Amino acid sequence: MTGRTTVAEAVVAGVGLVVPPAGSTPGTPWFDHRTRLGPRGYKYLPGACQYLLAAAREAMTSPGCEDGTERFAAERRAAVVGTNSAVASLHAEIEETVRQDGIRLLSPMTTPFFSVNLVAAKLSTEHAIKGFNLTLTSERVAGFEALHVAAQELSGGRCDVVLAGATEAADPWCGTAAPEEGAALFLLRPRGAGATADGVSLRTALCFLPPAALAGAPGRERARHAVREALDALHAVGPTASGPASVRLVTDASPVAALVETSVRAWCGSRVAVTTEVSEPRAGALAPVALLARALRADGPGTHVVVVAGRSGHAALALIRTPDTADPTAPRP
Repeated sequence: MTGRTTVAEAVVAGVGLVVPPAGSTPGTPWFDHRTRLGPRGYKYLPGACQYLLAAAREAMTSPGCEDGTERFAAERRAAVVGTNSAVASLHAEIEETVRQDGIRLLSPMTTPFFSVNLVAAKLSTEHAIKGFNLTLTSERVAGFEALHVAAQELSGGRCDVVLAGATEAADPWCGTAAPEEGAALFLLRPRGAGATADGVSLRTALCFLPPAALAGAPGRERARHAVREALDALHAVGPTASGPASVRLVTDASPVAALVETSVRAWCGSRVAVTTEVSEPRAGALAPVALLARALRADGPGTHVVVVAGRSGHAALALIRTPDTADPTAPRP
C-alpha cells in the first residue's frame, strides 16, 4: 500500500464535457469537428484531440468564466490530461499501413500523433499554454490523476490556471472492454483565487493497492485501511457531518475493485446511498471524470464523490462540493 494519503485541492472555474449523446450506438458518428471547432485546421487531428479541444472551449466559456485563460500570463497557464487509448486507433492504422503498403505511405498529417503527448500538446498551441503540459496514462485512473496533479501544482504556486481532465477515442484493441469516446475537462484555479472561482471546490486523493497483497487477510485489511484513510481525508473539510450527497463508483470485476467497493459502502453506511455507475471494464479513463462533470452540472447543491478502481491496483477518489445556487454570488459552471 502507498504511504500516507495525500489530498490535493483546487477550485473549479469551468467545466467542459464532450461525449456521445445518451443512448447512441457505439460506432455511430456523433461529433462534427467543423461545427464544434471550425471548418479549417482540425480535419486531420485524431478524434481524441478534437474532443479535447472542444471540451476546453466549453470549459473556458462556462458562465462566469468567459475569459478562460486569457487574463493569465502564458507562462502561468498549464494543462494536465489523462488518457489510456487516445491514439490506439492511430497506432492500429499505422501498423496496418506499414504491413500492407510500406512506411512511405504513412500520412504526414496524422502519423506525428503516434506520440500520445501530442494530443494534449495541441492545447498549448491553441491556447498559448507555456507553463507546463503533462500527459498521464495510468490505467483507468489517469483522468483523476490529472486532476490531482493539477491541484497539487496550483497549490505549489507553479501556475495560476490549469485545464485538467481526460480524453479518449475508440480502441480497436480493447477486446471485451467497453470503448470510450469523448473528453471531460475542468478549468481549475488555486484555492482562495477569488470569489468567482471559490464557488465550487474540488478535492482528490490517490492510493495504490497491490493486487498480490490482497491474497492474504493482512494485505486486505491494509488495503481497506488505505481506502478508509483516503475517504476520511477527502471528507475532513468537505461536507457536513451528515455525509456527502452522493457517492458513485466506477469499478470492474477485479478483486481490487471489489475490495474498494465494499470498503466505500462500509464507510458510507446508512449516511448516503452508494451507486455503482460503471461496473464493466472500460478501455479508458474518461468515465469517472465525465461522472464528476455531470455531478457538477446536473446534481443539486451539496457534496458529490466519485471513486474509481481497477485490476491494476490503482484507486482514485474525487470530491466536488457545489454551493447553494440560491446564493447569487456562488455561480456554477
